[in-house]
Amino acid sequence: MTLASIRTRLMLLAVVSIVTTLAAVGVILVLIFEAHLLRRVERELETKWSELAAAFTLDAQGRPSLTRDLSDPRYEKPYSGAYWQIAADEGVVARSRSLWDEELPKGPIAHPPIDTRADERIGAREAELYVIEREVKIGEGADERAFRLAVAIDHAEVAEHGAAFKLDVAMALATIAAILLLWAFAQTSFGLRPLADLRRQLSAIRDGRARRLGDDAPAEVAPVAAELNSLLDHQEAMLKSARQRAGDLAHGLKTPLSLLLAEARRLERAGDPALARRLREQAEAMRRHVERHLARARAQGAAASGRAAPARAVVGRLVEALKRMPRGAELDWRIDVAPDLMVRMDPDDFGEVMGNLLDNARRFARSRVVVTARADADGMTDIAVTDDGPGVREELRERIAERGERGDAEDEGDGLGLAIAADLLADHGATLRIEDAPGGGCRIVFRLAHAGLAASAQRAAE
Repeated sequence: MTLASIRTRLMLLAVVSIVTTLAAVGVILVLIFEAHLLRRVERELETKWSELAAAFTLDAQGRPSLTRDLSDPRYEKPYSGAYWQIAADEGVVARSRSLWDEELPKGPIAHPPIDTRADERIGAREAELYVIEREVKIGEGADERAFRLAVAIDHAEVAEHGAAFKLDVAMALATIAAILLLWAFAQTSFGLRPLADLRRQLSAIRDGRARRLGDDAPAEVAPVAAELNSLLDHQEAMLKSARQRAGDLAHGLKTPLSLLLAEARRLERAGDPALARRLREQAEAMRRHVERHLARARAQGAAASGRAAPARAVVGRLVEALKRMPRGAELDWRIDVAPDLMVRMDPDDFGEVMGNLLDNARRFARSRVVVTARADADGMTDIAVTDDGPGVREELRERIAERGERGDAEDEGDGLGLAIAADLLADHGATLRIEDAPGGGCRIVFRLAHAGLAASAQRAAE
């Protein structure tokens, strides 16, 4: 299975490393504690055996006895876990009350200082005991007698301490693991922040709010940023070259088309209007096709550049230009667009779309042209150009946008503007719609992604 997220990979690695490390630490701590606890038990047994040996004696009848009570009160409670016993060749001769009627299991005799470790034995009720048993001799010569003094502690008491320590260690290590995982998440987030910054910068380039990536990337990300900047420079250079070639092509075709139109006029003056009309129609068709496809080629390059257009500034500049055209100054131009609204479209192409739509409205409007733009919560902007002219018959609406036909045969236009606008919008994923305006007239609407709000939008367009 491939993990697509670097954060997930790093966190998974952190979880595995932290859990395995702390588990190993926990095991080592428990083993060390158990070793220390066993040594503590052995020292305790050593102390108890020394106390028993110091209090052991023989009474006047030669019977084993203790000169004083031993200090551990558990010796008086049956099966309390602490025991002592004195044995001779004939068997057990004295024992603690805690043993009741049981005997400590037999085992090897310890010989200090060579053997000082406690011996593990299974006693009554299958209890595991730690036992120190040593031989003590009393008397001399023929009167010398040997006794085996043993003290024991139940392993259950040691195990109880060990279990409590394991629980404490587990809780402590779990707390440490949680803290380390939080720090690992914070470290991962901080370490991956340059990638998030890189993504935001690329988004800004796509939206047209930036042209290049910043130069403040960390050393590990800087080579990637440099390569992306180089790619952006190369793409920009190629787009510029493509636009220049498109312009050269347009200029190169302009002269032959002008000559064809001049030849058509000459034929008309020479008395051959039918041939002149056919020649003029073909030349005009060629001109429309050339201009339409050149505009589309330029739009495709502009769409790839990811630039953004300041909507209000572009529309305002176009309206000022249209006011100087026939009937332009007579119309009431209304612009209802936020001053800082940016749309995700090349400014030149957005200007060409709006220029064609506004010029179309100028030619057909009776008294008023309204431009509106509304940005919604989905990141889209609805832009509409509305005039109070005669409108467009429904059966002509699709053909006007698709084929560049004219809605009015007597109009001065060539029917190419709406088609070019529709092509430019299509390259940006938008569709041109022709509707009836409320109250009469024509309303042309399209939707573009907005690229945020920029306080300098007006200045950017100038």
